[in-house]
Amino acid sequence: MNRTRFPVLVSVGTACLALVLAAGCSREPAKSSAAPAGAALTENTEMLAKIFPSIVRIEAIREQPRDGRLTKAWVGGSGVIVSKEGYLLTNCHVAEDASYYRCYLYDGEMVEAVRIGQDPMTDLAVLKLDLSQRAKDAPPLQVANFGDSDKLIPGNVVYALGSPGFLSQSSTRGIVANPSLTLSENIGPMMLRGENVGMLVHWILHDATIYGGNSGGPLVNSLGEVIGINEIGVVSLSGAIPANLARDIADQIIKNKRVIRGWSGITVQEQLESIGKTGVVVADVAEGSPAAAAGMKAGDVILSAGGTAIQGEKEKAVAHFYRLETARAPGTELELDFQRGTAQHSAKLKLTERELAQADDKEFKAWGAVFRDLTRDLARDARLPEKKGVWIQNIRPGGAAGQAEPDLRVQDVLVAVNGQPVDTIADLVAITEKLVPEEMTGFKTVLASIRRDGALLNSVVELRLTSPKNITPQARRAWLGVTSQPLTPKLATQLGIKADGGARVTRVHPGTKAEAAGLKVGDVILAVDGQEVNARRQEDADVLARMIRQYRAGTEAKFSLWRETGESKKLDLAVVLEAQPTPAAEMPEWEDLKLEYEVRDMAFDDRVRLQLPVNLSGVLVSSVVSAGWSYLAGLRSDDLILEIDGAKVATIAELQRARNAVVSAGKTHLVMLVYRRGETGFIEISLKQPLKP
Repeated sequence: MNRTRFPVLVSVGTACLALVLAAGCSREPAKSSAAPAGAALTENTEMLAKIFPSIVRIEAIREQPRDGRLTKAWVGGSGVIVSKEGYLLTNCHVAEDASYYRCYLYDGEMVEAVRIGQDPMTDLAVLKLDLSQRAKDAPPLQVANFGDSDKLIPGNVVYALGSPGFLSQSSTRGIVANPSLTLSENIGPMMLRGENVGMLVHWILHDATIYGGNSGGPLVNSLGEVIGINEIGVVSLSGAIPANLARDIADQIIKNKRVIRGWSGITVQEQLESIGKTGVVVADVAEGSPAAAAGMKAGDVILSAGGTAIQGEKEKAVAHFYRLETARAPGTELELDFQRGTAQHSAKLKLTERELAQADDKEFKAWGAVFRDLTRDLARDARLPEKKGVWIQNIRPGGAAGQAEPDLRVQDVLVAVNGQPVDTIADLVAITEKLVPEEMTGFKTVLASIRRDGALLNSVVELRLTSPKNITPQARRAWLGVTSQPLTPKLATQLGIKADGGARVTRVHPGTKAEAAGLKVGDVILAVDGQEVNARRQEDADVLARMIRQYRAGTEAKFSLWRETGESKKLDLAVVLEAQPTPAAEMPEWEDLKLEYEVRDMAFDDRVRLQLPVNLSGVLVSSVVSAGWSYLAGLRSDDLILEIDGAKVATIAELQRARNAVVSAGKTHLVMLVYRRGETGFIEISLKQPLKP
């Protein structure tokens, strides 16, 4: 049974749909001079042979908030090996929000990887291959060499390498169209995790075609040197992050696991035509920032930073300022020369560290919501008085947050639970784990304090791990182990039966008293203990069942039948009526919160509905969370779990014991043998990520 994969489409900006990231979506081939891969191989066999072993195909499980939970989906991209220790460079939009990575080397060898760090401002990330998974006699990794991207000029021949669409490595050829592209206001900014990538990146525009999945793959020159990291499509062309920038970012991430940048608190925009052409205009000065302390004001025109004049006009001037600012480390001094009115001024700013614009999402099953830490940017954009509290990013309408009184809402800020302050996600984790331990059933009522539109509200929330189920056992009435259809006048005519209604047996359930008594498919039940079965319309399908329910279980009833035997005849048959089987709604259930599926002991109705063999026993999968861990592995509703790790399971209790034994043994995968639509197959669920705290 194959695992289901989901391609992902990533939009870069709302202003122009022609600009798309290259991971997970395909574009029409560029109408350009790009030669097919075969031509490039013919002309540059030696060069491609040198660089191809450095290319890595990346498959990742991305977790993104939807309906109050983090949904999982497979996404694909490319990367390039940049060190013999196993570090590889790719795009942030390939690696972001992923909890599991597996990488395929050029010869098909699969090696898992972990994310070392990512930098949304430049859309770059570094993964590290787990080299312990490689065979002892495996060849050493082939490390790519970087070229000097500053030396590129229009017309240079380049090759885009990568792994489009979950496929193996490929190559396309083209030429450089523009070695330093900036995005104009007409296209709109390229935003990633709250950061404007165009603030720092000037793309290498080229016409070597890239497809969905090429993101993170290298752009190389005719010497096989990496001179860019492919990232975007711009109309019918392609864009790559310059190698000089990419190499610097990779080095910082490998060293510090992140990129550390200075921050002045200044937001700048393009020079206003009414003022002049040089420099950039201060649009905003953050309260409490180094720039505010130095007396900078909105409307100041910055002419130079750190002794370097602001170069270029419009977007290029803005990007140049941010490059000069962010290139300096926190704690260092940045001198600005600026114009205020007609006077020239200078100011010295002691930079602080630039914070991330967006924090990671965290799912809380007990709340039925996804939260994230507040950042400086988010607090500012939401007009919050401080950074304390956690932001509600996503809510499940039927979950605890969605059914609170009053209901919690997306963009609310949770600041306290039962009077205990919630300043960060870590605080909420600790409070929730104490209030709602994993083994808890039922619900825990709490008072949540939230900030909404400048007001502080209180809401009553019933925290719970599983959905409430109200099961009222029904009295077990008499039951006949058959299914039937009404004997309509037209059907009676065709069968040659002179009877005013009846119930034609369409199925006799195996192992029942009805089967033992000799009832057969095709029999028409005309009367029960002399009382006619008045079923003559399609709406009368339940008449026979209602008559049977009037009896006590264990009672013997006499059935008057019409049976076609070649010489159609009537006969009487005594049948002991059984107690109605336990319905599916009353069967024991269990939800695996970590692996995101729910099972129940199999009911008689399930066996009939799925036409399961009488001798087949197992535990029925009643539901699988869409885009959850088990769904990603291929488990589906109505699968019958027969074994776990080789141990047979016929009840929920047996399944729980087998499942917990696998986890306790520290195994990395849970292997299920399941029965689906007449055949068996294995489902392998990775335990590496779902079991992480």
